[in-house]
Amino acid sequence: MGAMLPRRLFLCACAAAGFAGMAALLHRALPWRVPEVTQKVNFLRAHAGDFDTVFIGSSRIYHGVSPRAFDAAMAAAGQPAHSFNLAVNALLPPESMWMARTLSAMKLPRLRRVFLEMADARDIPDADHPTVRDVYWQDPEALAYAWQRARQDLAAAPPEQRWTRALGELSRGTTLFAFNELNVGWLIPTPRWEPVSGRREPVLGPDGDGFLPIRHTLLEGARAKLAEGIDALRRQTVVRTVDPLNEQEYAGIQRMLNARGVEVILLMAPVTVRDYHAWQDAPPGSRVLAFDDPDRHPEFYDPAHRFDSDHLNEAGAEIFSKELAEAYLAGK
Repeated sequence: MGAMLPRRLFLCACAAAGFAGMAALLHRALPWRVPEVTQKVNFLRAHAGDFDTVFIGSSRIYHGVSPRAFDAAMAAAGQPAHSFNLAVNALLPPESMWMARTLSAMKLPRLRRVFLEMADARDIPDADHPTVRDVYWQDPEALAYAWQRARQDLAAAPPEQRWTRALGELSRGTTLFAFNELNVGWLIPTPRWEPVSGRREPVLGPDGDGFLPIRHTLLEGARAKLAEGIDALRRQTVVRTVDPLNEQEYAGIQRMLNARGVEVILLMAPVTVRDYHAWQDAPPGSRVLAFDDPDRHPEFYDPAHRFDSDHLNEAGAEIFSKELAEAYLAGK
């Protein structure tokens, strides 16, 4: 009996290795189909030699930055550019870091600059009822992030919450990573993409550059929420606590892209709902363009330039894209 134990352990190890290897092969052979994300990533891969500028961020960038307007402003200043909007609704840290890593791995031959939206890091998603968006980006780097979040909780969370929060981070991160790597996530139904505007525009937008404009203006009921958001921004006088892990993630993305000769510009959109002053997580020496100040940039907080309290409409996006190019060139 004793002589058989090592053999059984060896066979179990072989079976586990075979299962893991097959799961890994299936994971590479059957890539995720994620609403919005897959279409944009695949398009950029198919046109790898076309673009020198890429924008990454949430719906505030997806509906707020027009490559056509940005490129026109750059060309007018004698600095031609060909840009693509890789932003996706709700693409925020740490998921946005996955997108930046994916972009870096594409090795686009003409890529010169990346604008990466800054925002507060969101919680690791709930692993009990995950969605496709919760699982697809859970790669080894995301797992490492979960472990670091747990360490951060042990060091900084209130004493009575430290272990609960840390173990929760580890449990969610590890479970979602396993769902991704072992293809369990394929059992999750893929939701139908529903655009913010309620219309069935293509994900890549009318110009095929990744920008999806929203043409209507702010509804009357949202004006009060916009006013509340502007007031909250003006009352943010206390210095926001820097998130060291978020700062570390931005620094890692910068090093990765800089090593490929790509400039990284951290971008703060004209927010009104949350992420106030998230630019404070920028690593030392970073290039940051921040527009979350209603007194310095009143044009972005004009109701005529919003389709809801936190997003620019098409008119606002045209102005924002032009000013973004001008602000970028002014710092060169």
